[in-house]
Amino acid sequence: MSLESYVLRLMEETRPGAVDRAAQSGLSLLERAYRRAVTARRAKDTARAVHAGVPVISVGNITAGGTGKTPCIMKLAAALSAAGRVPAVLTRGYRGGLEKTGGIVSDREKIRVTQETAGDEPYMMAMKLPGVPVIAGRDRVVSAAAAKALGADVLLLDDGFQYWKLARDLDIVLIDSTHPFGGGHVLPRGLLREPMEAMSRAGLFILTKAGQVTEADRASIRRELRAWNPGAPIVEADHAPKTLTQLADWPETALLSGEEKRVFLLSGIGNPGGFQKTAEEAGLSVVGSRTLPDHHDYTEGDLRDALKEAAAAGAEAVVVTEKDAVKLKAKCPEAAAAGLPVYVLGIEMTFSGDGEAVCMKKAEEIL
Repeated sequence: MSLESYVLRLMEETRPGAVDRAAQSGLSLLERAYRRAVTARRAKDTARAVHAGVPVISVGNITAGGTGKTPCIMKLAAALSAAGRVPAVLTRGYRGGLEKTGGIVSDREKIRVTQETAGDEPYMMAMKLPGVPVIAGRDRVVSAAAAKALGADVLLLDDGFQYWKLARDLDIVLIDSTHPFGGGHVLPRGLLREPMEAMSRAGLFILTKAGQVTEADRASIRRELRAWNPGAPIVEADHAPKTLTQLADWPETALLSGEEKRVFLLSGIGNPGGFQKTAEEAGLSVVGSRTLPDHHDYTEGDLRDALKEAAAAGAEAVVVTEKDAVKLKAKCPEAAAAGLPVYVLGIEMTFSGDGEAVCMKKAEEIL
């Protein structure tokens, strides 16, 4: 069991045994130390924050784990481009070759590096956002200067709510509706990256996975957010399946046909359960799955094993996420061409009501 899984279990444990009580006490001591450290670091970094000279929009979250930041960044980048702006994405490039050194993944004309050098999400965004510069690296101040040199006139700071060295004009905070506030505790006792008072810095909240909870649950989340931040708009969104494309053709996209397929899921992501739910929402009949660790470094053997398992389960095809497709296409072209077809399920952030218009209005206010 991973640390995150264990912490989640502890947060939901109403009658902990002796071992769990001891673990909770130890984590509470570490929580207090973490709170002091993160508060001090924010004060230090904020005092020295660099202004980029162009508007900066941060997309982040308050909890550890995925809340849908990448689809949100891609939605914003596409909308800003359509509005005549030149956005650039600044991302850390977790576990990629550029994470420490920094560098340009794509400029306004082409992708400059390999998938392995870029990292999973940066390379995927570069493939899906032609014409939008994507810059990877821990030092987003350096990345901002590189983006401006490429002609960017608005910067999208990926996972930026806890990156304070670069000043921002708008903080968009994503809240996972299914587990919104990390159990009410800061890491490592809970999953909050910062104390809840950090919510006061947000300029806009997006409740993601809104359709997976009840209206009463969403109302409760809104009340909690309003207690910390009375003025920021709150909108709701889901991540809906949009395309189903053969791996060989991706990132060109094919719209979902609505035809049910018996499929086997292959993924190396942080939330495989969410992937299965999305596949089922797309009308696919899931007959089996193979789950690998997040950011798994695929080999041809991994795909061959999945194809064998899929055939044994009676599947018509193997389906992967776009994040997995980045690596599979680069590293397993021969295996992907053998056996059952491999499809890529694409998702898109979709807003309820006037949510998208509210987001763009907030962006326009600082442009």
